[in-house]
Amino acid sequence: MVGTPGPANLLMMTVGSRYGTGAAMPFNVGLVLGKMGLNLSMAIGVGFLLTTMPVVLTALKFLSAAVMIFLSVRTLGGAADAPELTAPPGWRSGLIVHPLNPKAWVMTVLAWTEFGPQLGSAGEQTLIICTSFAVAQLLLHSLWALAGQLLSQALGQS
Repeated sequence: MVGTPGPANLLMMTVGSRYGTGAAMPFNVGLVLGKMGLNLSMAIGVGFLLTTMPVVLTALKFLSAAVMIFLSVRTLGGAADAPELTAPPGWRSGLIVHPLNPKAWVMTVLAWTEFGPQLGSAGEQTLIICTSFAVAQLLLHSLWALAGQLLSQALGQS
């Protein structure tokens, strides 16, 4: 799921198309750190809370949906008036993407509930899951940025 279209990958493609793949890497670091935060929260028990208290999971779903709707409406309503960024977003901008991304929550919960128990101790689970996500993100998000850069160049030359 890390490589499939979603908010983080589409943002990486956008940043890559506007500023180039290299300039997108600080944003990618923020994405990785944001997902790391989600994974570490699962390691300390948020996953247990979500599975034992369904009302918390339902509230998270509604909050995530509300944030996505807000961002969509804001984008649709104010896109023409939005100022053009003069520099690519940095790592701090990437930090917030995954905590607000329902797809990221689904991936994280699935990783911990479906794969985590088979990976050994809590420490081993944390190390393997966090490292696996980080490596996959660094590679696949970078490919989305490169795709954006190449698409931008191809369209600019036509």
